[in-house]
Amino acid sequence: TIPPKKPNSALRKVARVRLTSGFEITAYIPGIGHNLQEHSVVLVRRGRV
Repeated sequence: TIPPKKPNSALRKVARVRLTSGFEITAYIPGIGHNLQEHSVVLVRRGRV
């Protein structure tokens, strides 16, 4: 979880994701609850949330 930039406040659910191209990004996890674990395969949508 990471806090957003000012002036917003909350604990956002995120995942550090390594892409096949070698980049490592921080991806937001939407919704209530998730079952992601280490080494899970994820589908990443582009764009800022």
